[in-house]
Amino acid sequence: MRRQQIIDNLKNGLKTLDVANGGFVKNFYEWVINPHEVESYPIIVIRDTEDNVESEEVSGSSKHSLKIEVDLLVSDANTTPAYLREKLLEILSVIKNLEEQTLLGDYVSFKSNEIEFSYDKHLVGLGKIEIEIIYYTEKWGI
Repeated sequence: MRRQQIIDNLKNGLKTLDVANGGFVKNFYEWVINPHEVESYPIIVIRDTEDNVESEEVSGSSKHSLKIEVDLLVSDANTTPAYLREKLLEILSVIKNLEEQTLLGDYVSFKSNEIEFSYDKHLVGLGKIEIEIIYYTEKWGI
């Protein structure tokens, strides 16, 4: 299943940013549903939100346009817009390296990034990156 391979490769690539590897992220999740305590931050959450598919009649293959969101949640003394921008750039660098190694698909496009802040007992910063990955499978594959 190519879609799961792409997500696994992205998650494993982003783990180079783990605190244990000298990075800044404590935990990594795929489609986290329950909110986490801020003590577990910074965390990265990966979600594959939409896959638009075009089946090709002649070749019998399907072209996929997979949308993926990568969220970074932080809550500490470094919760500033400048800090989030810096860390989003580090995440984008990992994604770029994975694309160059062709571990994510046939083409990766950087769609957007955004920053938000909220306060409920603690200041929480959210940095979000959206990418789109183009890849091909057999007609009925994902």
